[in-house]
Amino acid sequence: MESVSRSKRERSNLSAIIIKRMGIDIYAKWDRMTMREEAEQARGILSVEYGYVGYLREAYHGEPYATKALVPEAFKYGRARINAATLRERLPDALRTAEVRERNVYGETDADEIERVLKSYRDFVALCARKEQETGNPCLVIASY
Repeated sequence: MESVSRSKRERSNLSAIIIKRMGIDIYAKWDRMTMREEAEQARGILSVEYGYVGYLREAYHGEPYATKALVPEAFKYGRARINAATLRERLPDALRTAEVRERNVYGETDADEIERVLKSYRDFVALCARKEQETGNPCLVIASY
């Protein structure tokens, strides 16, 4: 009986971990990306504030999803090279979508809290533009969901 009880408890803990992690993870990868840069991205897992290292996060709490507005090819193909000009063109729509999401899905009204999320999208696009300029190639954008 004890082993069954422990097994149920372990499954319950595992379920809680899985539920917490469920969401959309977007990663930018670029030519000559260093191990330090990859580690910085990994540090941001599950945070909405790591666009500056090439990582975006949205939990599955309901639509709309700003990441789908910004990088639809990554959702369609799993990964795609997306040039910086395209990301800059899509950014205003992604920012509007992210703000609507913060207000309607999370009930957020604090402008500073909303800006924290929007800044991450702007930082992500700026990083991709900078890396494209440095390497001569668009970033590879990977969607994990």
